Amino acid sequence: MLIAVMGAVFASCSSGAGSNLALFTLQRVAFDDVLLVEGFTESVGSVSLTCPQGADGSIEFLVENGTMVKKGDTLCVIEDVRIEEQYDNWLLSLENSYADLEATKANARMEIALLEAQVKVNDAETQIAGLDSIQLLYLSPTDRRIKELQMEQAAIRRARLTKQLDAQKVILQADIKKIESQISQRERRLDKQRKLMESLIIRAPKDGLAIRARRWPWSSETWNVGDNVWNGRAVVTMPTIDSMKVLIYAQETVYKRIEVGDSVEYTFDAMPNNRAWGRITKLSPMGLKRTEGSEVKTFEVEASVDSLLHPLDPGLSVNCRIFLQHVADTLVIPTVCVYQRDSMNVVYVRKGKKYEEREVQLSITTPRSSVVAGGVGEGEQITLIKPDDKHIL
Repeated sequence: MLIAVMGAVFASCSSGAGSNLALFTLQRVAFDDVLLVEGFTESVGSVSLTCPQGADGSIEFLVENGTMVKKGDTLCVIEDVRIEEQYDNWLLSLENSYADLEATKANARMEIALLEAQVKVNDAETQIAGLDSIQLLYLSPTDRRIKELQMEQAAIRRARLTKQLDAQKVILQADIKKIESQISQRERRLDKQRKLMESLIIRAPKDGLAIRARRWPWSSETWNVGDNVWNGRAVVTMPTIDSMKVLIYAQETVYKRIEVGDSVEYTFDAMPNNRAWGRITKLSPMGLKRTEGSEVKTFEVEASVDSLLHPLDPGLSVNCRIFLQHVADTLVIPTVCVYQRDSMNVVYVRKGKKYEEREVQLSITTPRSSVVAGGVGEGEQITLIKPDDKHIL
């Protein structure tokens, strides 16, 4: 409404130097403070399919945008050479552990067999010495003592061999358990790595519509084959298309003016005959940098779609008119007409061929227009640019 009034004012004003300045005639009109921003449609309920945690690779295959898919269909294939190399390394490590276990068991069997053989040999020698015990009665005291010491020596040797055999069994069993524990750990790690490799092939969890995800939240650019993608990044979404919302990525100066509950009107370049209406429902408290190293931040704003003329698809570009404030009948002036003087808002009101500097009170001020609360009245004319001092009363 203000634009139409200003057009009429400019059309009626003469131009020239001195006192002939472009004027704005105050009229009572409806005031609307409207922000124009862009957004994207998105399903209220959707499943985001992401690059697996720990992965950093390139997209080898990606389903075409807007494809209807069946549960289990392949949606995306990611190649991560590093994960494949890690899997091969863990597989080789596990195979080496199996080989170590078999070698340890073989050595254990051989060492135990040798000790058991020594024990049997010692037992045989002891039995032979025992058979000669009857001869002790006919031996001289010295020979008898030697024979007795030999039998004691055989008994001591047997006890030592028995202890050594028992100790060796314990040691070898501990070595085997250690390797078995290592194998168990490597099997779990290999299984985890195998599952990670399998998760690089992303499949549809249900029947539905597959949409390529946006590379960055504030961008309309979607993922493509050959792009580098990393852990946690959504590559495909499967929306529930019966309920939609609009995501807006606003710069900080715009974001600060938006409040939850503000009304929004939507139009769509791809659907010229469609319109929709809703309200701001959520303001993200954290800003995102648009590019690495940039100080410019954008803030995510979420808006509902409460009514619409025709059904919407996810991923549509949306032109959003956010209505911040509305006053039905009031005096509105272009903000460019207002000047600062001694901490006051002043305008220059036409008085014949001169202009009166007058303080005005403003209740609402936007970069484009302001609502007048007092100081000037309907029908008065104010300048759009400041007059020369010689033309001011």
